[in-house]
Amino acid sequence: MGMRTLQAVFAAMLVVILAINLVAIGFSIAFSITFLRLKFYDEIFQKTQFYGQIRQWLFNRVNTELPNGQEAIPYLEKAVTEDWLREEALLLSGNLFKFLKGQSDQLPVIPMYKLFDRLGDYMTPAQLENRDKIINYWFGPIPERVRFQDILSVEFFWVARRFVTVFKWLSWGTVGIFLALAGILVAVVKGIKQSLIWVGTSMASAGGVMLELSLAAKWIMLGNGMISHLASSVSLLKFPSHAIELLMGMCVQHFLLRIDLVALSLLLVGAALITFCNFNRKLTVIK
Repeated sequence: MGMRTLQAVFAAMLVVILAINLVAIGFSIAFSITFLRLKFYDEIFQKTQFYGQIRQWLFNRVNTELPNGQEAIPYLEKAVTEDWLREEALLLSGNLFKFLKGQSDQLPVIPMYKLFDRLGDYMTPAQLENRDKIINYWFGPIPERVRFQDILSVEFFWVARRFVTVFKWLSWGTVGIFLALAGILVAVVKGIKQSLIWVGTSMASAGGVMLELSLAAKWIMLGNGMISHLASSVSLLKFPSHAIELLMGMCVQHFLLRIDLVALSLLLVGAALITFCNFNRKLTVIK
């Protein structure tokens, strides 16, 4: 086997590895701009009217599980608007993201005192004089600050934090591997132009693979009833399963949409590299 044949075989192997690496980079990019961004969840919550679902769920919990909670409902309906709930949810989620990303070592605390203070804005002057007694009468068992560990497993959040940390390093690692492999490819092929053609081939291949994986995920997650099954099996503090199903479905759809956009970008860039690097026609000036 001649040297050129060995070079071609080795270059083809590098192209395959590069394509796999680019698929990993593409998925990490899509994951980073969706599930690791607070804005992504806020947009999904607004589109699915999830803040309104949380509001109604809160009223139902107060009405059914607190002995005197029913008397607080008229005041809660005035105080807990969707806009106010969204604002507080974003503040709380922002602090949670700081913990998950390693910027803080403390899980956030749910500030119930803000709700109690807001309820005071809708009380009569006579009620305000006995505000603390009325609040205690309505919400006696609920403290002014609720810790996450009082309602959910703390271990889940620490596992999620470790995952985010590992994912961040893996994302940078895949980029580093890509640059290293591209450098090796240039050294093997011994030509920038030919190397760009190989890189373009790997990018186009990666884009195609990502589109196929996206289509498969859409069929499995959305078209095969998997989301519905998962939502019905999740029991999160008696939250309506249909609202969870809608939220999960929308999250998956938007994530796969980002996958498709990244895949199309890889396809277009790869095709452009292959086309322009193969363009050998010389322009001649006709006198």
